[in-house]
Amino acid sequence: MMYRIFAVWLFIGLVLLLFWELPEWLYFANSIFMILYMASVLAESKAYFFHNTKKIKTTAVLLIIGVTTLLIEALSVYTGFPFGDYGYTTMLGYHVLGVPFTIAIAWVGFIVNSTMISTQQNKWLRALETGIWVVFIDLILDPVALAWDFWQWDNGGFYYGIPATNFITWFFLAAILSLVLPLQRGVKPSVQSYRLLELMFLFFGLLALKKGFILVACLAILFILVTEGRRVFDSSRKKAMVH
Repeated sequence: MMYRIFAVWLFIGLVLLLFWELPEWLYFANSIFMILYMASVLAESKAYFFHNTKKIKTTAVLLIIGVTTLLIEALSVYTGFPFGDYGYTTMLGYHVLGVPFTIAIAWVGFIVNSTMISTQQNKWLRALETGIWVVFIDLILDPVALAWDFWQWDNGGFYYGIPATNFITWFFLAAILSLVLPLQRGVKPSVQSYRLLELMFLFFGLLALKKGFILVACLAILFILVTEGRRVFDSSRKKAMVH
């Protein structure tokens, strides 16, 4: 149900952003978009990560991811370390310590989603793959967010004005935080788990195309294909184990 609600909201937002400009009174829609994405991811992860986990432990795990990422984002906003020198605009809603609260929500969604489809049977290998998936997301999301004035980088960088430290930090932070999520063996993530990531690549890829970011749009297509390939591989491996 949450997946369908998110997909509809994404489609409406995509049409609005592709053919019109988002008026200021609709800025709150950006926050709702991130909240619906996280809610959809958590709905899919409940049967994968948390089916045998008590609610208190589940909440603690999600809070660790959300609070840690918010604090590290705040550290970077105030000091320039570790992501780089940048600041947020008002486009993403209410700020906590200089960081929109929806950024922590987005981090929870991205990390849980990426870990869920990183179906390695070893936590360290899974952490490595999770970090890679999150960097894939940021390679598509960050240039578009910058173009739409969600945040602003002060000193620029090699990739559409974004520094390498941003992607390096995304990789290590996502990889480390994925370790707090339980390792699952013999449990297959839902098809929607892959589709959610594919929808995010599609959404930001099309917005990148509107801005003339051809490389970003091509990467989005590539990452959709890689995500779908991961799903097919996992499905084939599951069938082989059953037989």
